[in-house]
Amino acid sequence: MFTVTWTQSAEDGLAIVWMNASSSERQEITRYAAELIRNLRATADAIGESREAGVRILAETTLGLEFRVSVPDRLVTVFRVWHIQ
Repeated sequence: MFTVTWTQSAEDGLAIVWMNASSSERQEITRYAAELIRNLRATADAIGESREAGVRILAETTLGLEFRVSVPDRLVTVFRVWHIQ
């Protein structure tokens, strides 16, 4: 199990995406963000695409995330979030 943390810029990015969405999109974003957190906690080192130095990118139906995984520390840091249209 991984601990998932968010940088302030990632939290701000998620808030901007949510605020700019319609009410039905907000429900989808909220549901999808919760699902992403569950997946990151369980298998952060195996989801998305690997980049340099422990960085991974995940871009699926609703949100895109860039995050760093430290396997020895069992720690995930989400540092970028964007909306996928």
